[in-house]
Amino acid sequence: MTRLLFLFLIGFVSRSAFAFPENVRHGYFSCTACHVSPSGGGVLTPYGRSLSSELMSTWGSTKTSGFMFSNPEDESKLQWLRSQIFLRGVQTYRDTPKVEKAQFIPMQADLEIGADTEKFAIMSTFGYRANDASKDLKEFFSRRHYVLYRFTEQIVGRVGKFMQSFGLNGPDHISATRRGLNWDQGSESYNLETNYIGENFNHTLTLISNSPEEKSVKKDQGVSINSSYLWREKSRLGISAYQGRQSDFERVVFGPYVTISLTEKLYLSSEVFFQDKTIKATSVHEKGYATFSRIGYEALKGLTPFIQFDRSYLDDSDRNSQFDSYGLGVQWLPYSHFDLMLFAGKEKSYSQEATDFAWLMLNIYL
Repeated sequence: MTRLLFLFLIGFVSRSAFAFPENVRHGYFSCTACHVSPSGGGVLTPYGRSLSSELMSTWGSTKTSGFMFSNPEDESKLQWLRSQIFLRGVQTYRDTPKVEKAQFIPMQADLEIGADTEKFAIMSTFGYRANDASKDLKEFFSRRHYVLYRFTEQIVGRVGKFMQSFGLNGPDHISATRRGLNWDQGSESYNLETNYIGENFNHTLTLISNSPEEKSVKKDQGVSINSSYLWREKSRLGISAYQGRQSDFERVVFGPYVTISLTEKLYLSSEVFFQDKTIKATSVHEKGYATFSRIGYEALKGLTPFIQFDRSYLDDSDRNSQFDSYGLGVQWLPYSHFDLMLFAGKEKSYSQEATDFAWLMLNIYL
C-alpha cells in the first residue's frame, strides 16, 4: 500500500484535458455550449472556460479561467481567437504474479489554436508524440485540424482530422468501448461530418477516411451515425452505429449509451456496443460486445468518487477473448485548468486470475 501511495503521488506530473459528457446533469445537452468542436473535447469557448470555474471546480475564479490564467471576458483580446495548451500523460502501476511494474507514459504536448467566428471556424493542433519504444514525445505532428461551418444554428458541417463522434465521447480512451474497439488515443482519422444540434435531439453523420500521412497505421474507413435525446432535461439517451473496414477485416458496431441523472448529485454513464467482425482472409465472423459503466456521486463541488466496470468480449466463440476491468476512483477539479483523477482496481481475463492495477492523471489545460 505504501508503494502504491508513493506512485500516486509522483503521478501528479501527468496531464490531460477532455470533454465531460456527464455535464448533461446540469442541463448542458450540446457540447457546443463549451467547445468549438460539435462532439466536445478540444479547445474551449470563453463560456466553456468560465463554466469550468463556476460549475465544475472546487475553487477558482472566472477571471483567471482564460488562456494561461487570463480573463476570458477581457474585451481587449481578439474575440475570434481560440487557443489552448494540452499536456497529458499517465502514471500506471500493475501488480501481476509475474511482474510488479510502475511506469510513467507521456502522451500529449499540444497547442490548439485557431479562429472562431459566428459562422466559420478553423482549428489545428501542433505538438509532439512518441514514435518509438522509448515513448518519449519526439515526433512533431498535428493531432487534429479541421474547418467548420455553421449553416444555421442547428446545422453544422466539419471536415478535417478528428475523432469520430461515437457513444459517450468521454475521455476514457483505455476503456473497453474505446481501446477494445480500436478507437484508442491516436486513432483520429480524416472525416466529413454533418451535425444537427437541436434543443432535444443531436444527430451526427460522419464519413471516415484513412489518414494520408500515416499510411502504415491501420485506420478505419466507413460511416458512423450518432444520435441522442435529452430526456427529462438532465439525462441523455443515445444510440451509435458504425460500418467500415480496415485492411484485413470488415465490421459493424452498434449499440446504446446513456447518461442518467439518478438524483441531483448521483449519475450513471453507460454504453454497450455489439460488434460483428469479418476476417477477410478466412471469412470467419467474430461476434461479441464491449461495455463501459460508471456510477459517480458529486460529494462536493468538483469532487466526484465513482465505481467503474468494463468488459470486452469480442468473440463469443472464444471465452479467452473475455476481459474485465473494475474498481473505484475519484475525480477532483480543485481549480480551473486542473483535473485530477485517481483509479485503482482489478483486471481479469477469462483464463487467468485477477491482477491489481492503478493509474493517476492530473489533467492540465492552459
